[in-house]
Amino acid sequence: MSNPVAEAVVRKTVLVKAPIKRAFSVFVEQMETWWPATHHIGKTPFKAIFVEPRVGGRWYEINAEGDQCPWGSVLAWDPPHLVCFSWHLGPGHDQPDWQFDPDLAKSSEVEIRFTAESPSTTLIELTHSKLERHGEGYEQLRAIFDGPSAWSGILALYAKTANGAQS
Repeated sequence: MSNPVAEAVVRKTVLVKAPIKRAFSVFVEQMETWWPATHHIGKTPFKAIFVEPRVGGRWYEINAEGDQCPWGSVLAWDPPHLVCFSWHLGPGHDQPDWQFDPDLAKSSEVEIRFTAESPSTTLIELTHSKLERHGEGYEQLRAIFDGPSAWSGILALYAKTANGAQS
């Protein structure tokens, strides 16, 4: 490559008042309880969000009409320390269209690491990388993901749920 595309990465962290196993469980098993209702792929709001607990598993929503809407797949699975997803939703021409593209070569990656800071506190580190794979418009996509209504806001909602979900 004579003119390589710059790597596009978004990094966010949040500290939750929950043991590591609980923090991981809330993230992958209860996603529909904290994921913003406005952030859905289907024509209608989602009813549930699923993460199949294995490498190669699907990450998808089921909308209010019962339709499955894929988001990506599980690239790494190491509970309660790590989960990594492929993100197949990308840019349109003028603005993101949030449509699923099954081509893995055009997907970015969302890696979430869970580190126990104490028996009752967990640090979550989210890295959304390889955004340049989405092609034209990836810079705008990176700016959106780095903004307050994307990963920062989503992790704040997750933290609120995880902080209240202690057993």
